[in-house]
Amino acid sequence: MSSTFESGAEAASAVRELVVEMSPLGVTEVTPDTTLVAELGFDSLGLVELLVVIEDSLGLLPLEEQTLIEIERVADLECIATEAQARAPT
Repeated sequence: MSSTFESGAEAASAVRELVVEMSPLGVTEVTPDTTLVAELGFDSLGLVELLVVIEDSLGLLPLEEQTLIEIERVADLECIATEAQARAPT
């Protein structure tokens, strides 16, 4: 996957694709309101692995530990990715 995206919408779409790909329950579609633990079956290790893949795929700097605690829904990941993408040097 490319590490440069033209817009936040592309970064959010890439996040959704990665969430579906890595979901322990094998879901095929997610919405921004889909919960990562309850609906998708991620545990704490799975969430960390997902975040590492998102960081690597989008070329993001590692997230701070406090940020990890606040992630509950797909929308939280999309927001983090689009904000980080906006701050990334071009």
